[in-house]
Amino acid sequence: MKKLWILLLSALLCVSCQKIDRETPEDPNAVADFEINGLTLKNFPFIDSSTSTSPLRNMVVYELLGIGYKWQISWISGADYTLSYEIPDEIIPLSEEHKELDRELRNRLLLSNGSHGAFMNLIEGATDVIIDSRDISRNEIQSAQEQDVEIETKPIAWDALVFIVNTKNKVKSLTPEQIRKIYTGEITNWKEVGGANHEIHPYTRNTDSGSQEKMETLVMGGREMKEWPEMMLSSMVSPYNTIEVDEWAIAYTPYYYCKCMIRDLIKVKILAVGGVQPNMETILRGAAGNTRKAYPFYSSIYAAVRADEPQDTYPRQIYRWLSTPKGKTIINESGYIAL
Repeated sequence: MKKLWILLLSALLCVSCQKIDRETPEDPNAVADFEINGLTLKNFPFIDSSTSTSPLRNMVVYELLGIGYKWQISWISGADYTLSYEIPDEIIPLSEEHKELDRELRNRLLLSNGSHGAFMNLIEGATDVIIDSRDISRNEIQSAQEQDVEIETKPIAWDALVFIVNTKNKVKSLTPEQIRKIYTGEITNWKEVGGANHEIHPYTRNTDSGSQEKMETLVMGGREMKEWPEMMLSSMVSPYNTIEVDEWAIAYTPYYYCKCMIRDLIKVKILAVGGVQPNMETILRGAAGNTRKAYPFYSSIYAAVRADEPQDTYPRQIYRWLSTPKGKTIINESGYIAL
């Protein structure tokens, strides 16, 4: 084990959601627990992920390799938390050889290429399994068909799309229809929704991001959003940085990313939708079809693998393991809500 710690030492210093105790309904289709034997650093498959699912992916890697982990502030962005492995004091300082091994680990096992990048890597065979904030998109299905590849996906956890504004904004709740009209350009002033007399500054995400796909499918329901070209945001932390200084802005983001990865590092306010504040309980109510005090914009987190992946390979075994009781325990520990 000490040797394993040494191999893994200097990777990313990143922080995590406090463990949340919750009960989830029993899944009659759950896979029975089983062990994945023989996994090592050298043969561990590459699990790509979206930005918001990277802590869960990291936890899966650490758990299956028997490595301790903790939440830390990301040394890359300094603006969000992620999961890092714990570094025992007795293996510091590292030799140059161990540093090189660690760099190799970061370049293979702990990379996240975003929602679209992860699916494209899976289609092209550059990754083995993915844990993504959304299901495969129409464009990605077309790319897979063009390469004669079939992708198998399954939902493994619940999340939600939430709307954030500046903490000085007096608006506390919007209806789904008000949100849609803000993004179609039919509502342009905060006073129209109970706020101050000032122009609304809506922000959107890039086309292939998980947040944008959820906005278009969960919220807009086929209605076309007005283009806000000067307000397009490329990274997940960009809406938070903008909204913290723009009192009149509104943007959307995954609930998990806001609550577990941003936390208190950047000050924003999450809006209620239809008077319902998003939290674990209201998201589960919505997912269960209970319309009373349910948050409406709940969504799924997906795992995916190539459909022709043999049953006895490590990628296929990890894909199956995510639906076992042990896999669901890890999903819940990460801060998501296991299906």
